[in-house]
Amino acid sequence: MVVLVTGASRGIGRALAAAAVRAGHDVAVNYLRNAALADALVGELACCPSRVIAIQADVSAADEAKRLVETTVERLGQIDCVVNNAGGGAVTPLDKLDESTFARTLQVNLVSAFLVSQAAWPHMKTNGGRLVFLSSGAARTGGGLSAAYAASKAGVEGLMHYYATALRPYRITANAIAPTLVKSDLMNLMAPQTTGLPLGRLGRVEEIWPALRMIIETEYLTGQTIHIDAGRYMT
Repeated sequence: MVVLVTGASRGIGRALAAAAVRAGHDVAVNYLRNAALADALVGELACCPSRVIAIQADVSAADEAKRLVETTVERLGQIDCVVNNAGGGAVTPLDKLDESTFARTLQVNLVSAFLVSQAAWPHMKTNGGRLVFLSSGAARTGGGLSAAYAASKAGVEGLMHYYATALRPYRITANAIAPTLVKSDLMNLMAPQTTGLPLGRLGRVEEIWPALRMIIETEYLTGQTIHIDAGRYMT
């Protein structure tokens, strides 16, 4: 299976890309600015039998998202799974949140997932495929970053639900993974205390892969959000 992971030079995206390669999948590692980190990941995984390539693209721009998908297909032969991981946020109180920041957050977190998915799903129509969206517990609780971040992640899940319904005839599934309180650059902005956490610690980026593996391997799973948060948010 050919897997494209956006925003994969570091954090959760990097961990998912590495795990997918080690599981035997060919992987396209997308990055925005940090070519050194992306190239280092490719070098680290060179000993694996699977193919892994790095592709620079700003997935919040339509032409760049399309180029990313087309380059993946050109170099790896097809595309079977897209992991919409690229995104970001910042701690922004309501009295400091302006329209420009709100719009940019939605562009990076939500519109980028739409642009990449729209470019990718036609390549999956013949053989089926997987669309995966990285969400957050903030989609339900509001979280601790900003109203813009919470809205963008709620939008990501709404987008996922639509794709899950619309693409069923093509055997293309759409699901979301919602890591919460996982140690990453984004979580470092909040500097959370571990006291009171369900397991007394933050999650690890490596703990997200089993959810993605299940999504990849299971055609009978679509329209779902998988929460990885040690039971902080229970459904």
